[in-house]
Amino acid sequence: MDVFVKLFNLSFWEKFADFHGLLSMLSLILFGSGIILYFVVRKSNNFFSWFKNILLTLFIDLVLLDTAGLTVYIPYRAEGGPRTILKASEATAWYHTVIFEHKEFLAFAPPLIILTVYLVAKTLGSNFNDDSNSKLRKAVLFGLIASLVFVLIVAAEAVLVTKTAPVR
Repeated sequence: MDVFVKLFNLSFWEKFADFHGLLSMLSLILFGSGIILYFVVRKSNNFFSWFKNILLTLFIDLVLLDTAGLTVYIPYRAEGGPRTILKASEATAWYHTVIFEHKEFLAFAPPLIILTVYLVAKTLGSNFNDDSNSKLRKAVLFGLIASLVFVLIVAAEAVLVTKTAPVR
């Protein structure tokens, strides 16, 4: 019961930041599902609609993730918030000026890449496995993996900043 009491005593922003993290973890599950389904679809086109739906769901999750991240930016920038704490020390100022700024810009790439991947896959449709579409199929897989790498980098940077100066 003590766990629930502590959870309910978290501030709104702490809960919202945790929701943001939940969306991030969901994206990793969807990336894994998308990559697995890519190879399943290569063997059997019967699962193509699942693959397409996972890509669309992943795109929606990434948009929500970025939107939640922009919303969490409000308490991050507030006076006395994590940004102030990071910039107050020369030892941690680079967390904001380098790590956080990099994370901020890199986070916008995955939704755009996944939207493109989804549109390519949707356009190919039942012709996804045709040999003439080999380069487009490889682009779909590359887009999925590149986006996953970007999300992993952003998540690692977010954890680094959050562990140093958490949102309250």
